[in-house]
Amino acid sequence: MGASYVNGGWVTPGFQQAPPRTTGVLPKVFLEGPFVSGNGTMTDGLRSGGLIPLTSPYVNSAQFPQINGGGGEFIAPSVLTATGNNAIVDWVYVQLRNGANSSQVLRTRSALVQRDGDVVDMDGVSQLTFVAPAASYHVAVFHRNHLPVMSANPISLSSVGVPVNFTSPSLLTYGTNAQKTIGTVRALWAGDVNTDGIIKYTGGSNDRDPILVTVGSTTPNNTVTTYSTRDVNLNGQVKYTGGSNDRDPLLVNVGSTTPNNTRVRQLP
Repeated sequence: MGASYVNGGWVTPGFQQAPPRTTGVLPKVFLEGPFVSGNGTMTDGLRSGGLIPLTSPYVNSAQFPQINGGGGEFIAPSVLTATGNNAIVDWVYVQLRNGANSSQVLRTRSALVQRDGDVVDMDGVSQLTFVAPAASYHVAVFHRNHLPVMSANPISLSSVGVPVNFTSPSLLTYGTNAQKTIGTVRALWAGDVNTDGIIKYTGGSNDRDPILVTVGSTTPNNTVTTYSTRDVNLNGQVKYTGGSNDRDPLLVNVGSTTPNNTRVRQLP
């Protein structure tokens, strides 16, 4: 009997088909919203409040295109029982981009980020893997309401996970001020509430108004418990006024004395 074409390749009877080539990566990233500079970790209020969904929130869209197998990732409830530094903070979205052309996205995956910043696979602990050949890639990490970050230089990846530590100032990132410096570490800028790649406090399509709408335009002192991009500090509550509200970080990140400024994501 002759060879057959299966899953994109020719298979000869009697021979076992080779498994897909996998590439591992070990990103580390801090989200500014839940980051606590005093202990160098993030809080896990979404997890402890039972608000993290079991299915990835990153559906195929202009902001989060799903390419070459990405999309539809899900986790078991047991993944959210871990506590301590390995507790899950939230879902993130990771891209591998062409090492020779950083504007070309080659692979995407949803992933999980732990309190200590480690980005891991669906079991909550393992290295993140892509079905992709070993090669040099630009690595980019996104979050629902934070501005993304991408490595400035291509990074050689193989089946053994390679660390890509975005929390370290020594890692060169694409663009200018792609992340916020907090003490000796860096974190993704918080406040992209409407997920358009821009943090904006005033004017059309700003990120402040959706927070007010969520709590109630005529009841600004309300608090709403929910899993939402309006929850900038990821504590599981949307607040417009008072302590730990979600409006103030927007103003701080565009400039407290320059509320008309904007902060734009740094990607090609």
